[in-house]
Formats: sequence, structure tokens, C-alpha cells
Amino acid sequence: MFAMRMKLNQQIIKKESIQPIYINGKNKGMRFDVQLAYYRGHYLSDIELLEVHIDGKKVSDEAVTFQLNGKELPLYKLKYAVTEFWRQVDLATIQVLCPEGISGSHDIELKLMLRIPYMQIGPGHDFMPLDSGDKVTIKLEGEEDE
Repeated sequence: MFAMRMKLNQQIIKKESIQPIYINGKNKGMRFDVQLAYYRGHYLSDIELLEVHIDGKKVSDEAVTFQLNGKELPLYKLKYAVTEFWRQVDLATIQVLCPEGISGSHDIELKLMLRIPYMQIGPGHDFMPLDSGDKVTIKLEGEEDE
């Protein structure tokens, strides 16, 4: 599949924002900020695909949420967010719950595909796909002392 790619930012996944999530003092996941890689913003309903992969393994959609403009949405609700606009300069936060926790070094891949609704490339409803994904290697600290 062909997809347009414009990486306007040095980092789509903001490495300095990556931090563990603690619930009742136990490491239960991580969160990180992302920025669009395109010069225009997009409505969240234009997100065709959003997946998080840790060390090559896809995290279940139910364990991932998307936060923007003070709202936290499960992935399945993004297609209904027709009034929520993600500006290129705004950071969104991806939260990933891992019941077993996550620490140490890992490869994190964000697969993020959007459709550009003003660039029709075929008959019907085929629009230009935009690849706004990224891949980074991270190191997270271990469990906090109880």
C-alpha cells in the first residue's frame, strides 16, 4: 500500500515523555506523547489505524487509550470523534496498560495511519493515506519500592 510520509518533526514519539504508569505502587504500563508528522491537523475520525507494538508484538486495542484536549478515548471510539481536532502542534498522549508491567529496554512502534479527506485518489471513498508512525528504543526504570 502506498502512503504519503512527511516527517516534519525530529520525533513523532517524544522520547523524553515516555514514563511508566503506576497503579497502587506497581508498574502497570507506560504513557508517551506523540505529534503529527504532517503540516495540517486532522479530526480523530480520520485515524484509519492506531496500533502500539512492544518488541514486535501488538498490544491489544483494549489496553491502549488516546488522550487529547483533556479527553481520553479507547481506540474503537476514535472513528466517532468527528468533532475532535488534532492540531499539528498539539501533543496527544498514548497510554498503554501492561498488567505484568514494563521496564528495561524495549522497541516501541507506533503504527498510525490517517486518511487525508481532501485528497481523493480513487473512485468512491479512497483517500490518500498518511503514515504518521514512528519507532523508538526506550529504557524504563524498574518497579518502585513498596
